[in-house]
Amino acid sequence: MNILTHADPFRELPGPIVLAAGFFDGIHKGHQSVLLDAIRRAREINGQAWALTFDRHPLSVLSPDKAPAMLSTREERLEHFAALGMDGVLMLPFTRQLAALDPEAFVQRLCRPTRTVTHGLSEIRCGANWRFGAYASGTPELLAKFGERYGFHVVIVSYARYQGEEISSTRIRQAIRDGALRHATAMLGRPYSVQGTVVHGYHRGTKLGFPTANLKINAEVLPPDGIYATLATLSGKTYPAVSNLGINPTFRGAHEQHVLETHVLDYTGGDLYAQPLRVAFVAGLRDEIKFDTEKALVEQIGRDCEAARAQIAQQAH
Repeated sequence: MNILTHADPFRELPGPIVLAAGFFDGIHKGHQSVLLDAIRRAREINGQAWALTFDRHPLSVLSPDKAPAMLSTREERLEHFAALGMDGVLMLPFTRQLAALDPEAFVQRLCRPTRTVTHGLSEIRCGANWRFGAYASGTPELLAKFGERYGFHVVIVSYARYQGEEISSTRIRQAIRDGALRHATAMLGRPYSVQGTVVHGYHRGTKLGFPTANLKINAEVLPPDGIYATLATLSGKTYPAVSNLGINPTFRGAHEQHVLETHVLDYTGGDLYAQPLRVAFVAGLRDEIKFDTEKALVEQIGRDCEAARAQIAQQAH
């Protein structure tokens, strides 16, 4: 998949190009409606499917106090674009200068003054709520008028729906924070995941017979503290796992660091320290509780492992 961060080389690409426009935080099933439609159309006309997005959320520049928490990092969005089959991504750096462009000036950055059959932007796909240009004044309807002027066709794609309402990043964020992982998974099309680097912990899990990978994460959206059935992906392989999100109250005080500890089931490899790890939340198992003895904790962890296997197997069918 090709990645561009400036519009100039994009305008020079051979076409026809079908462009899917949006910020695409989380690349949920609503976003996928737009992206997959662009891919389908590009294949029909022997063209390329590209995504147009920004490197950061516009509100993080224009009004940081109102910027939503992100479901995915820049790198994760690129991974998902590639996994869907996009041919390329135009990820423009969002700046105040870009935000100040009027809608037509923004569109002019994307296309040549005259398009030919073999070069340039052919079609744009977007959702009904996509906005562009200064003060978010550009609408899909205005984009269609510009298309008539500059030689591209615009299609407004309806987002997939869940429980009667359009899927949105806002709904997914709330579902995750509420611990409604089944709903979040249904809207994302996959379990919500976070990733980070394994760091050294207190090694208490190893002493108890359940070694854990302690993840240093910078995720902006997390489910409530508790014990979860998870999927752990490392070195390209995915394992069933049990994760503790919180402070591990049996051993730690109420003011100690908030961490994500993951016991990877069936893993027989070596040391995980300093390795990248992705943890996907499949289902909640129980709340964090403080145990009176280590023996009681060990027995409960054993039950958690069995419950996690059962939940993961159930989700797989």
